[in-house]
Amino acid sequence: MWQLRENLSAYDATYVALAEALGCPLITADARLSRAPGLRCPVTVVPR
Repeated sequence: MWQLRENLSAYDATYVALAEALGCPLITADARLSRAPGLRCPVTVVPR
């Protein structure tokens, strides 16, 4: 989570870290989050 601090809020980074730890994709409606550099998990963007 610390590595993501420059690109994501603490709230978003927590969910990214959880998805990475569980080895599962992150499902979000936040397209900006899906483009953040440094993500190590697949991200699926769903329409709002």
